[in-house]
Amino acid sequence: MRIIFHIDMNAFYANCEISQHPELKGKPIVISHNSKRSVVSTASYEAREFGIHSAMPLFMAKEKCPDLIVVEPHFNLYHNLSQRFFEIVYTYSKKVEIASIDECYVDMSDYFTLTHAQPYIVAKEIQDKILETLSLPCSIGISPNKFLSKMASDMNKPLGITIITQRNLKEVLWPIKVGDMYGIGKKTAPKLEEVGIKTIADIANYDNYQTIRQFLGKNTLIYYNRANGRDLSPVVYEDTDMKSIGHSTTFESDISDEDSLKEEFKKVCLTVAERASKHDMYSNCVVITLKYTRFKSVTRQMLVQEYINDYEKIYSYVMMLFNKHYTHEPLRLIGVTLNNVKRKEAIIEQMNMFDAKNEAVDPIDSLIENINKMTSAHLIKAKDYRINGKS
Repeated sequence: MRIIFHIDMNAFYANCEISQHPELKGKPIVISHNSKRSVVSTASYEAREFGIHSAMPLFMAKEKCPDLIVVEPHFNLYHNLSQRFFEIVYTYSKKVEIASIDECYVDMSDYFTLTHAQPYIVAKEIQDKILETLSLPCSIGISPNKFLSKMASDMNKPLGITIITQRNLKEVLWPIKVGDMYGIGKKTAPKLEEVGIKTIADIANYDNYQTIRQFLGKNTLIYYNRANGRDLSPVVYEDTDMKSIGHSTTFESDISDEDSLKEEFKKVCLTVAERASKHDMYSNCVVITLKYTRFKSVTRQMLVQEYINDYEKIYSYVMMLFNKHYTHEPLRLIGVTLNNVKRKEAIIEQMNMFDAKNEAVDPIDSLIENINKMTSAHLIKAKDYRINGKS
């Protein structure tokens, strides 16, 4: 049987700041640029008690909590702490699927086959190690598949550890509101509730397939199986054969404000940079995806003059593409992909081969090639300057 952990850092950006400034602990803080048009990137749990959440306009957050502390984002800090978080996870398993900068799926099956340890005890060990080393809290979901692990990690936050199996599925999973089921959006949930589907149990036991299909579409069977605890999707961990590294995010509500979109792009770029640097992969091709409200999708790419994998360079090229191609319409989804990824060793080998090839070029041939480039026709030939094979 598979044993999958889903590890989710709690209020990641906010707690990254608190780890550097302990005086902020216990106070309502949000991560955001302090301007009129800004939106909340992350809210601490103390701020959430006032009804403040991610993507909320900052002015609304301040109205809800007059004592709110606004902290400017420091994305290099988040990237650094994210790398250190994943380094801890990799000491337990190499089968890690990085879902975003602050969460991952971990296939722990081999670990438990070898050690015969108890999953809860190991999860607590990982949780404690992350907290002690980085001063960052996380929640961990444990189950036989990715869906249940994801649902489990959302329970008992912060610092929760939750196990869901077929044995406790009905007691733990089924009472959850349908709108809180992973994958079901806020627009779909009210439509399901109108036909009497209010909890995950209702999906698991619903017998009118055609009725539910009109709301869940082609994924109806997937949701039905998940509601019954079945999910065969594998933990997808990168290997040496990967050709690209990408990440996208779908917004709960459409976003048209450019400053807000740029903040969301920063998060996506951080995740892409984290995955690329974790596997020592570099790219010379940056791609962005923009999906508009009416499902019009635009993909644009840029070839760059260097191989990159760090956050700042990825983000700078992404912004070049975004500023050039964004049409100022509301966006539903954004994505960033690095194509043509290579390991550092492969790039160095490629450069060495190129240098060796250049060194092997006859200097006369090189000179003549340059002269011909400046003329309207290739008037000069190498043999004109050679006698008996010598120059």
